[in-house]
Amino acid sequence: MIAKIIPIKSVRKSSYSALIQYLTDPQDKSERVSQIKVSNCYSDDQIAALIEIQNTQEMNTRAKSDKTCHLVLSFPERERLSLSDLNAIEERFCDALGFNGHQRISVVHDDTNNLHMHIAINKIHPRNLTIHNPYYDYKKVAKLCEQIEQEYGLTKVNHETVSDKASRVAQEIETRTGVESLLGWIKRECLDELKQSDNWQDLHKVLARHGLAIKERGNGFVLVANNGVAVKASSIDRSLSKGNLTQRLGAFVQNDHSVQPSRSNTKQYQLKPLQNRMDTSRLYARYQQEQANSARQRSSQWAILRQNRDQLIERAQREAKLKRNIIKSIKAGRLAKKALYATVHQQFKTTITAIKSDYQKAYQSSKTRHPRMGWLDWLTFEAKNGNAETLGVLRSRRTGQFKGNQVSAKQIHDGPSANSHFKDGLVESISKIGTVTYKAGSTTIRDDGKRLIVLPDTSQEALRDILQVAMKKYGSHLAINGTESFRLEIAEVAAQNQMRVTFDDKELEQYRQQLMKQYKVSKAQSVGGIRSTPSTPRRSL
Repeated sequence: MIAKIIPIKSVRKSSYSALIQYLTDPQDKSERVSQIKVSNCYSDDQIAALIEIQNTQEMNTRAKSDKTCHLVLSFPERERLSLSDLNAIEERFCDALGFNGHQRISVVHDDTNNLHMHIAINKIHPRNLTIHNPYYDYKKVAKLCEQIEQEYGLTKVNHETVSDKASRVAQEIETRTGVESLLGWIKRECLDELKQSDNWQDLHKVLARHGLAIKERGNGFVLVANNGVAVKASSIDRSLSKGNLTQRLGAFVQNDHSVQPSRSNTKQYQLKPLQNRMDTSRLYARYQQEQANSARQRSSQWAILRQNRDQLIERAQREAKLKRNIIKSIKAGRLAKKALYATVHQQFKTTITAIKSDYQKAYQSSKTRHPRMGWLDWLTFEAKNGNAETLGVLRSRRTGQFKGNQVSAKQIHDGPSANSHFKDGLVESISKIGTVTYKAGSTTIRDDGKRLIVLPDTSQEALRDILQVAMKKYGSHLAINGTESFRLEIAEVAAQNQMRVTFDDKELEQYRQQLMKQYKVSKAQSVGGIRSTPSTPRRSL
């Protein structure tokens, strides 16, 4: 798991109410917000708690720093915890950071690849009215993350704060964008050769063979690719910092270009998707072309909007000037003219405000019609519009095995038919690894192409709907994986609803058949006038 405190760029922009409004906004998704929990307030009602927390913050007039701590707990894509476990983990993090007794509102989000919890903590103590800023919070958070990973059997994540920072930065950039970064490309392609260079000319030769150049910028060095993309040298590796390089190779020497590598031996960095199991060259070329067209249309529309705005402002200025000249020429008292001038000025301000407001609306509308999209954003947009190829590319990015509760088939055949039951009008969202969230009746279905993902604390009515969708997609023979309680509950739901389904696990299938027999006996007794309810204790499989 990953725990991170999100700092705010400007204290004056800190707003507890704005943060809660964003966190609790469903954004037209049925399951974006899984839980809203209020702690250490007089009322569990969200609005009442929000007012109480804001009043507490306003009662401290001495604190100059941010009065809100925004903590985010995020879990790997394949790991799902129950709400009770999440609440226990939240309590432990707040206690470890010294916020025991502080007011907070916690929101669980489950609309992305990773289950995550936002914790908005009031730093002002409700009784002492003093602010608490935890020291060395990153060490406390990292230590607690390791403990929780071990206790709950979660995937272990590197929580070191210094070790190999460049690798983590490159990995984060590439994970978010899906495009190979210059920093990651240099580390993979030529970092070892750069470290082994004995003089500046050898270093320049290695860089030239990879289409790179080193330049002085500010107090350090940058490596620049042929396409103009640059990266700070020390961010790639500390051995490439200006201090370390000059200490090892001497004073900086410019490249004399005496030896030029042949084109066949030259590698070039290019903005392209990370390598995966599918060929994305054609799709990426289409993405670049569409983004270039969108950029041109945005620029031309914005130029027209600015020109119209300036023309309207100039016309308003001319009309205001004409009115002032008329007032100046009429015969009236000083106070009367002053009142007329004030009226003209107020009309002018109102007109300018309306012009600027219309311009901003048109500007935002243009941005919406011609958005600037990243590669993964474009893939999800196309997939939601029914493009099966882009959905396949997203799903090819998935790594590792899913460990949570799931319903699938013994043998799954990927292809266009696998998604034939989707109804475009009901698809809510598609994640960046191809998990489709859509509605089946009143139940939200999560489908990653190979399985239907079942969240903890799912009701029996929802499990029935999930089984019905699974039967339509995979047939009547299903594979059920997950916790033992989930598997037993699935068998109970199938038996209660008399579903024509079988399970690949022999013990689970025997349990389902046993339940079916008991329900048939119970039904026969009910028809004969004897009412009884089948009571089959759950057993370990």
